[in-house]
Amino acid sequence: MRSAMCQCIGRWGLLGLRFQSPFGRDLWFFPTEIRQNSVSGYTWQGGLSQRARYNYSEIRNFICST
Repeated sequence: MRSAMCQCIGRWGLLGLRFQSPFGRDLWFFPTEIRQNSVSGYTWQGGLSQRARYNYSEIRNFICST
């Protein structure tokens, strides 16, 4: 998962979570910081961006936008 995120840093992508979050289970995510066990960035929900951080164990999948 970490390598997929590294290739998409600074680009919007669709993030799928294993569990429901306040933003939903599938959401738009803009990764800005890749760490050993987590990724930080921004989610896009209802016309607003909000800072968020997810551990890799919480992430089901991530697909970069083209």
